[in-house]
Amino acid sequence: MTPIPKRTLMAVNLFAFALCAAMILGGWWNYAPPLIPTTAQGGTALENGLPMTDKPDSQPTATSRPMSVLKQWIVVITAFGVKPVYLLVSLAVIIVLWRRPAPDLTALRWGLIWFWVGEQACSANYLGYGGQSEFLEYLHNFGMAAGFAFVTWALMEGVDHRLIRFSDAKDRCAALSLCRRCIKYADEPCGLRRAFMFGIPATAVLALLPLTADFKLTTYRCDILGASVCYSHTVASQWFEMRFCPLLALGCFAASWLVLAFKQENPLPLSKLLFAAGLGPLSFGLLRTFLVATFSDDLMWFETWEEWTELLFVLGTAFVLWVFRHGLLTHHEAAAAAPAAP
Repeated sequence: MTPIPKRTLMAVNLFAFALCAAMILGGWWNYAPPLIPTTAQGGTALENGLPMTDKPDSQPTATSRPMSVLKQWIVVITAFGVKPVYLLVSLAVIIVLWRRPAPDLTALRWGLIWFWVGEQACSANYLGYGGQSEFLEYLHNFGMAAGFAFVTWALMEGVDHRLIRFSDAKDRCAALSLCRRCIKYADEPCGLRRAFMFGIPATAVLALLPLTADFKLTTYRCDILGASVCYSHTVASQWFEMRFCPLLALGCFAASWLVLAFKQENPLPLSKLLFAAGLGPLSFGLLRTFLVATFSDDLMWFETWEEWTELLFVLGTAFVLWVFRHGLLTHHEAAAAAPAAP
């Protein structure tokens, strides 16, 4: 496989940096402290058991809630056991992939780098600022979205070049038995390309799901083994997850479809890149939308299941690389010099 050109890789990462900076500045510019309605008793409406206003920018103040001992230990194990494990494993995988020139492994490396940066921002936010830093929360969210996009790109490149061999002009496509006649050898429309052109708008329909979801605003404090922890999911975070991510995905899907439909010379690499750039943020937005809808009244489980899902993602990535290490991690020169199996 031809390595990804350094200019292309630099341009993609610079675009990610610029997008992250724009989102941070946009969030600060549009963010305003919520107005908490008060009552005649001197407290907030939430503290006195009265309903909150229906305005979307109204966010309740942090009241105190009891938490069972079992839940407290789950929080501690997740924060000081699960998170350090997947951070160390992801860092180890990044080191292993550092000099691998294959396009799928390069994209996977950058995906894990963005993921690692985002999760480090999450750790710094909760350890240093009690989860109240908007800047670090934006960096956390953007790191996950960008990481998912790069991992999607890596998966598409790996399936294409290592399994299907659709983009390689000299190799036999694995779907030839389905198509019977291939565009590589005859004047025949490509079945996989037509399927991809249908799959792009079909995936775009899923981007409408977060756009139709309502925000869920909950803020409270809990004592966890003697330490006070604030649980909240801010309006700014939900704007990023349920509005910006799906809108970005729709734009990338539209560009991917147009490139595939109208670009005459070798449209697939750019189309795959744009599709992955949209599917990454959309996957992150859908995950957060599901967690918000399911655990809006108990944010402890929201954060716990997010951490365990990220652990499974990192361990799954490392496991696949280890199982197929002879084909994925062996240098091309050594693989070419090795004798063929009888």
